[in-house]
Amino acid sequence: MSTVAIVGAGPIGRATAAYLVHHGHAAALWSPSGAKTAPLLNALKAAGRGATGRGLLKYSGALSGEAEIGIISDPAELSSYAVIVIALPGNAYPAILPRALPHLRGNQTVIVSGALSLVPLWLYERAQTDARPVIAAWGTTLATARIPEPARVNINTVRTSFEVAAIPAAARDSALKTCCNLFGDRFTAIDSILGAALLNVNPVAHAAEVLPNLTRIEKKEHWPLFEYLTPASGRIGEAVDAERQAIARGFGLDVRSIHQHTHLSYHVPVAGYADMAAAIQAKSGSSPGPTTLEHRYFIEDVPYGLVFYETLARVVAAPTPNITAAITLFSTAYGRDFRQDNRLLADLALEELLPAELLRRCAGA
Repeated sequence: MSTVAIVGAGPIGRATAAYLVHHGHAAALWSPSGAKTAPLLNALKAAGRGATGRGLLKYSGALSGEAEIGIISDPAELSSYAVIVIALPGNAYPAILPRALPHLRGNQTVIVSGALSLVPLWLYERAQTDARPVIAAWGTTLATARIPEPARVNINTVRTSFEVAAIPAAARDSALKTCCNLFGDRFTAIDSILGAALLNVNPVAHAAEVLPNLTRIEKKEHWPLFEYLTPASGRIGEAVDAERQAIARGFGLDVRSIHQHTHLSYHVPVAGYADMAAAIQAKSGSSPGPTTLEHRYFIEDVPYGLVFYETLARVVAAPTPNITAAITLFSTAYGRDFRQDNRLLADLALEELLPAELLRRCAGA
């Protein structure tokens, strides 16, 4: 049995913890504010099983049960774990990761779940030179999930297949082994963390879902995501996705399409994107769409996804009229420039590099 520390106690962090405990491991959650772990502490006390630094998480959906979870109160505790999973939205990276960074060690594996904006490179290059951990980058998250109650997580689906890369690239096989030992034989190792970053299709899917539904979101209407992914929405997603794939080809990388990703995540036949959404809705329904503009589909996926794609496109001189238009429209709707929100991009200075230079950095050279 291994004990894994998880940075972030939102839906993905909770789902990851539940999966680990369900499959015989142990997990501990760090909520930087403590707000997401306080209900777990209270739930264990209410169950008459109160223990210092422990919480109770109930989970349902693709997996069902309850898990006793360790609660990390101080980020310094992260240094004692052999494996750490980063399960944060991209917009939380700048505030939270600097608090964790001093406690990363050279004998650790740090897994970034659904890595956005080359955050594995950011972590690796800023870790102490003599104590850099192996950073494993997942192209997506283990599960899709939501929090219906304060001490519960609903796991909508557990993905059966996705990619993992590592920095340094020479540690790829050891990172793959660690991931398989903890999360099962569902991973395919790829050569570059840049490939893993470009495999994250959340910014594509969410732009297609929410851009045509902004007024519905502002009015706080109830609307199922996949039911409202209509043919017009689907065409937006497919156009943005084609540009993402063209950027990858500019670096000599091959990434799966949004159609292939949706097939693997939701187990529906490959078809037009809107048709696949309709098949998901008919099969199992879907999560409700956002009812606020302060939702991660906007404040995470635009600056840390679409703006990241646009930046990479300039490195390889790939045209991105649809990505650029989407960023501009979202910025106009918000009254702020989302291109200024991604603080990692300025730190990484990607636009100063040639494609081969960026690939070498992503290998840990």
